[in-house]
Amino acid sequence: MEISLFEFLIILIIGQCIFLIFAIQYIPEKNTGTNRIIQYLLAIYSFYLFERVIISELGCYGKYKYRFIFNVFYLLIGPLVYIYIRRLLFYENEKYRLPYYHYLPAIIYLIYSLFHFYIYDSIDNISNYNTTLFFIVEISFFISITGYLIKSYWLFSYYRKNEIKELSFYPSSIRYINVTLFCLTMYMFFWLLGICELFDIINWIERPLIYDICCLIFGVLIYIVSFYNLKHPEIFKIPYPSRIESEIKKKNKLDEKEVLKIKSLVNTFFEEKKGYRHAELSLSILANEINTTTNKLSWVLNNSYKKSFYQLVNEYRVKDFKKKIVDNEYKEYTLISIALDVGFKSKSTFYKAFKELTDFTPTEYIKKIESTKKGDTLN
Repeated sequence: MEISLFEFLIILIIGQCIFLIFAIQYIPEKNTGTNRIIQYLLAIYSFYLFERVIISELGCYGKYKYRFIFNVFYLLIGPLVYIYIRRLLFYENEKYRLPYYHYLPAIIYLIYSLFHFYIYDSIDNISNYNTTLFFIVEISFFISITGYLIKSYWLFSYYRKNEIKELSFYPSSIRYINVTLFCLTMYMFFWLLGICELFDIINWIERPLIYDICCLIFGVLIYIVSFYNLKHPEIFKIPYPSRIESEIKKKNKLDEKEVLKIKSLVNTFFEEKKGYRHAELSLSILANEINTTTNKLSWVLNNSYKKSFYQLVNEYRVKDFKKKIVDNEYKEYTLISIALDVGFKSKSTFYKAFKELTDFTPTEYIKKIESTKKGDTLN
């Protein structure tokens, strides 16, 4: 059996996937449930590549008789990606699992594939059977993965809208998740092109090339996910929305005594303990510090302070930064080092918050302070 250069390359990629599966296993105990999903996706990708090498050696007969069985793993990609995004972004969902009925299509498919294997040699019009079955399978898989991709986008959209209520910074993981979802979207776009080519809707690109591109995109996606988790094992999470919590937030109205108690604890945490200097401060961390719930704390911030958590924390940080500028600390330290000292996690977050709260950039503010000091000296 001769192995082509392309097949040899695939075997090398399979080896790298296996290496990543074991490497992820030794990441420190963070997001272990989420990383397990990555291992499953790597295993599916490895199996898919290995199956391509085997089928290429078996020829057309093997392609249609055996490959149909192996394709059952495609019906697991959508649910696994959705579980990955949900476990990644919401801290109540580290062990989240989809209900069993989400896997019914894969179970039904597997049962039929065994029946297909049994009857394949006795089918009279094998060409029509293969064509019809191929159309049904391609469309079913496309609908399945696209449906879960849309659900994943909804989760990410909710995260983006609510992170400002829960976090005191913009997490760097946002860009990574954007790239992840974009890669999967491109994967499904080329899959759709493959379906259009099957129906002769397009003829400017051949199906084998489309499948090679899909394979490459999915491989890039898996590598991005794997290496990011090796480098940045922790993702900053927020609570997952639920109907019960939503109803509690709408109905919940704290009595004045409890509101005053929470406000007093919040003020102590920020003004006396300088808790805002904790760069990774989140709503849940603050709630734990003052021994209350995130729902109650969020209610007080929204209804008493009239501010989001992000706004309140960064007001304290900017105020502290401005005091250090007035005290001439900028002459001894860089602006970024001062910003990090008061709790900002990155340069971009600092500049954005400072501009929003003062209408000045940090440099413009320093010039204003220096101008004011010179004016006082002249007077």
